[in-house]
Amino acid sequence: MPADEAYFGKLTPPTENILRIANGAEPRSLDPHRSAGVPEGKIFKNTCEGLAEYDPRTLAPLPALALDWQTGDGAKSWVFRLRRDGRFSDGQKITAHDFVYSWRRIIDPNTASPYASLLYYVKNGQAIAEGRFRLAAAQGFVPDPKDPTHPLALGEDDLKDPAVAKLAAGRARVPYTPADLGITALDDYTVRVEMEGPTAFFPKMTPHYAFCVVPRQAIEKWGDRWSEPAHTVASGAFRVVEYTPYSQVVLAPNPHYWDRARVKLDRVYLLPVQETAQNANLYRAGEVDVITSGNLPPTLVRELRRYRDYQTGTWFNTYYYDLNVRRKPFTDLRVRRALNLAVDKRAIAEKFLGRGEQPATTFVPPGVAGYVPPAGPGYDPAAARRLLAEAGFPGGRGFPKITLYYNTQEAHRTVAEAVQRMWKQELGITVELQNEEWQTFQARRERRDYDIARDAWIGDYVDPSTFLALMAEDTLNNHPGWVDPRYSELLKRANAEADDTKRNALLREAEAYMLDQMPIVPVYFYSLFYLKKPWVDGWYPNLLDEHPFKFVRIDRSWRSPTVARTP
Repeated sequence: MPADEAYFGKLTPPTENILRIANGAEPRSLDPHRSAGVPEGKIFKNTCEGLAEYDPRTLAPLPALALDWQTGDGAKSWVFRLRRDGRFSDGQKITAHDFVYSWRRIIDPNTASPYASLLYYVKNGQAIAEGRFRLAAAQGFVPDPKDPTHPLALGEDDLKDPAVAKLAAGRARVPYTPADLGITALDDYTVRVEMEGPTAFFPKMTPHYAFCVVPRQAIEKWGDRWSEPAHTVASGAFRVVEYTPYSQVVLAPNPHYWDRARVKLDRVYLLPVQETAQNANLYRAGEVDVITSGNLPPTLVRELRRYRDYQTGTWFNTYYYDLNVRRKPFTDLRVRRALNLAVDKRAIAEKFLGRGEQPATTFVPPGVAGYVPPAGPGYDPAAARRLLAEAGFPGGRGFPKITLYYNTQEAHRTVAEAVQRMWKQELGITVELQNEEWQTFQARRERRDYDIARDAWIGDYVDPSTFLALMAEDTLNNHPGWVDPRYSELLKRANAEADDTKRNALLREAEAYMLDQMPIVPVYFYSLFYLKKPWVDGWYPNLLDEHPFKFVRIDRSWRSPTVARTP
C-alpha cells in the first residue's frame, strides 16, 4: 500500500503550530466548577492546573503547582509544598491561599458544582456541601480542641438522644461553612489537607480539575462572567482566547505559565461537532488533526481499523442506563432487575457497535490493579419475564408508558434502538426514545426529569472509588437518585481502610450490593478508538484518555525515516 493510502484522508500538516480537535458536544460552561462533561474536561484540564498533573503515558501524578507532597500519619493528612514561580495568566502569583479559596468555592453549596463530591474525601467536605449543622461553643466558652465532641455534626434525629442532647447543652447549632473545609495555608507556599479518613490514593486524584486553582481576582471582579474570554484568567498551560458558541473554542499559551518552555503549540482549536459523519469528513479533508474518542461514526470503524492513524486501547469508562428509582415503576426492584436481565450486552458490544467494546455486567471497568469486580448479573430473559410478572406486569401488560432519553449522537441512537427492541421482544413493554442536545440532556439528568437516561462515566483517577462514589450520596452526578445507607457505609469503611487488600474487599462488597439493587443497567465498557494525524506527537493512548496539550507538538518531519545510531 502506498504511504499516503496507509492513512485516512489528507496528509498535509498545518504550517503553524496549531492543533485542531473534533471535540464532541458544545461545552456547557467554561467555569471548571460548573460542569462535569467530557468535552468541557478537554478545556479545563489545560486551562486550569492544580497540585499535580498526569504523566501523558503512565497517568502517574507529576508535580505541577506543587513541587512535592508527603504524609506522615497514615494518609490522614497531606502536606503539599508549592512552587514559587506559579503564575496566573494575568501575571499574579499563585499561592497556598488561592488553593484554599478555590477548594472552598467548589464545595460551597451556592456554587452547585457537579464535582463537589470529589472533595468529600477532604475533612468536612460532605458536611459543607450538604448543609449540615454542628455544635458550636456557647458565647464566651471555648471547648478543649481535644474534646471528641468538638466539632460534632448533629442532625435533628441525633438531638432526640438524651445523651447527645446533654452534650448539646450550652452550645449553639450552626451550619458548616466552606471555611470548615480541611485545607489550610500553613504559609504562602505550603498547603495542608486534612482527610476524613486515611486516603492513600489522594495524590492520584489531585490532577483532576476539581482540585485546580481558580482566579479569585477575576471571579470577585466579574462574577459569573469571569469565564468569558474577555475576562478569564487561567492557571494552566493554556487560556481561552476565543469562544464562538457552536463553532469553536480557541486556546492559546498562558504567557506566565511556570513550564512555558515545554509548550510547543501556539493555538488549539476545539470544534463542537456532534455529528460523527461530519467529524470523519473534516478529518479526511485535513480540517482537524484529532477526532476524540467516541466521536467516530460506528459504521466506519471496521473500515478505519486498517489505517495507521486509527488509534485504540483500553479505556476506564463504562456506558450504562440510569433508572429513575424515585419514579414508578422503577421504585420496584423486580422491575429494575428485569430490565437489566433482558438486555443482551454482548450483542450490543459486538454486533450493534463492534468498535472493540466489551459487554458490561459490573459498574467498575477492568484495569485497576488488585481489584477484582464481583460477578454481575448476565443476560437471562426468562428470569426477566418471571420478575416482571411478579411485579404485576405479566407479558408487559399494564406496564406504564416510559421514555428513554439520550443525547444526540449516532452511537447512542444505535444502542437505544437495540435496547428498545430487546425490551419489547423479551418483556412486551413499549419504550419511546427521545434524543436531546447535550446541554439540555445534562440538565434533564441532573434534575432527574426522566424515566431512563443514557449515561457514561470515565474514571477521574484509576481507582474503583471514582465509579462507586457516584451513588454514595445524593449528588448532581448521582443521576438515578439511588441512596442506600448500607452502600454508603461500606464505602465509608473502605475509604477509612489503609490496607489495600481489605479496602478492595470492602469496595467489591459495595459494588456487589449496588448491582443487586440495580439502580443502573451496565451496558458495555468502552474501548479507546480515535483518529490522530501522524504529525500529532505526544498524544498517547492511556486508561483515562488524558492528553495534556502542553506535551503535544506538531512534528512536520514525521515522514523522515528514523536511522538507528551505531553503538
